[in-house]
Amino acid sequence: MSGAGYTTALAQVGEGPPMRPFGERDHPNALFGMMTLDCAWHMPGRNVLSGDFIGREAILGSFATLQANVDAYWAWPLDYFGSDDHVVLVAQVKAERGVKRLDCLECLLWRVDAKGKLAEVWHMALDEKAWDAFFSHA
Repeated sequence: MSGAGYTTALAQVGEGPPMRPFGERDHPNALFGMMTLDCAWHMPGRNVLSGDFIGREAILGSFATLQANVDAYWAWPLDYFGSDDHVVLVAQVKAERGVKRLDCLECLLWRVDAKGKLAEVWHMALDEKAWDAFFSHA
C-alpha cells in the first residue's frame, strides 16, 4: 500500500479518520497559524524522521518524509496539559508499512512564546527503539 493507501488505510479498518497528504489547497494558517515563523521541531532518534527542523517549510518537509515512509499513520490524542509557557500532548500512535507495525505512545512538548505562539516542539516516542525500528530502512 502506498500513496493513496496512506490516506485511508487505517480508517478502512475502523481505527482512525481518513487522512490525506498536505497539498497546495491547504491554507498555511490551518496548520501553522499558531506557530512562530521560525518554530523549531526536534525529532530524536536514529531514523529517517530524526533531526531538527526550523521554520514552516522545513517542518512541512519533515511531515512529507513521514507520509512517504508509511502506508498508514494514525495518532489519537489522549491528553493535553498546558500552562502559559508549555503545552504537552500525549497520543497513541499506530502506523503500518508493508509488514511492519508500530503501536506506541508519543509525547509532544511545546514551548509557547510571550505572544502565545508555539515556538518549539520536542517530539518523543515513549518506545524510541520501536519508533527507530519502524522508521529505519534497515
